Amino acid sequence: MTFKKKIQVAIIGAGGISQVSHIPNLAADPSAKLVAVCDTDAGRAATLADRFDIPSWYDEPERMFRNEDIDCVVIATPTISHLPLCQLALESDVDVMIEKPFARNLAEATKMVGIAERTGKILMVGMNHRFRDDTEHLKNLVDGDELGEIITVRAGWLKRLGVWGRPYWFTDPKLAGGGVLLDLGLQMLDLVFYLLGFPPVVKTVGSISHKVLELEVEDTASAIIQFANEVTFTLNVSWANCDREDIAYMFFSGSQGVASLNPLRLTRRQGNRVVEMTPPGLGDDVELYRRSFRLEVAHFIDCVRERAEPLSSAKEALAVYEVVDQLYQSAGR
Repeated sequence: MTFKKKIQVAIIGAGGISQVSHIPNLAADPSAKLVAVCDTDAGRAATLADRFDIPSWYDEPERMFRNEDIDCVVIATPTISHLPLCQLALESDVDVMIEKPFARNLAEATKMVGIAERTGKILMVGMNHRFRDDTEHLKNLVDGDELGEIITVRAGWLKRLGVWGRPYWFTDPKLAGGGVLLDLGLQMLDLVFYLLGFPPVVKTVGSISHKVLELEVEDTASAIIQFANEVTFTLNVSWANCDREDIAYMFFSGSQGVASLNPLRLTRRQGNRVVEMTPPGLGDDVELYRRSFRLEVAHFIDCVRERAEPLSSAKEALAVYEVVDQLYQSAGR
C-alpha cells in the first residue's frame, strides 16, 4: 500500500484527552493531516473542527467513514463503544488506535483482536506510559540485566480522597466494565508486563473494595501476581486514598540493584555496598507525561506508514486482560 505524503487521520471522541492531547499533537505532526472529528455531541465536534482547522466534523461515525478518505483513526470514547467503533473502522479498511481502557472485559478485547487479524489492519492501544523517557531507561536496565535477576516488583497508583473526579461513565459498570482496576490498575499492569517482557503468569490473587466512594464499581484494588520466572508482582491502586497527596510508584528489585520510577532512581550493589547510580535528570514528571502522548501518537502514525506492529499492540493488551479477568474472578466479582 502506498500512502500519500501525509497520513489522513480522523478522531472519534471529542472529550478531554482528544482536546488536550491527541488533536493538538496530531495537528502539530508534519507527517499527519487531521481530516475529520466525530462526536455524538455535534456542537462539540463543530467547535473543535473550527478551533483546530479540521476540514470536516460529524456526529455519526458511519457517515464519516463513507464520506472521508481516512488512513487511520484514534478512538477516544467511553469504553462501551470501543468494540462497535473498532469493528466499524477496521472493516472500513482503516487502522485504529484506541484509548485505554481498551475494552470492558476479556471477551470484548478478544473480539477486537480477532477482527484486526481478519482484516489485516493495525490495532494499537493507547498506553502512553510505555513512551515515557524514564520508562525507556528502566526497560534498558531490566533488559540489560543491570539489576541482576529480578526478584520482586512493587507498583501502585493511589489517588487522594477529595480530588477524585472522572467522567460519569467511569462509575457505571455497564459503560466502563469495572472501576479503578480497569482505570489505574490496567495501566500499571501493562507497564510492568511490558518492562518484564510479558513472562507467563502462573498465579493471581486479587481483591477489590467499594467502601470509600460507595460506587457501583470498585474504588480500591490490590493484586499479587506470580510469574513463571519466579518474579512476584504486587499492585495497589485507588481512587480514594486517605492521604494528602497522590502517590504513584514502581520498584524493580533485583539481585544486584533496585530501580524505581516517578522519579527514575537506580541503586546498585558493589561488593557489600549499595551505590547510587541514578542517570542524569530526564525532566520533570509533568513534561515526561505530556511528551509520552506526543511520542505515542507519532509512533502510531509511523506504524501506519511503515505497516509495522505497534509497540503497544492489541495482542499484548489481550494478555493483560486475561490477568485482569483472573483478578476479578479471584476477588469474587
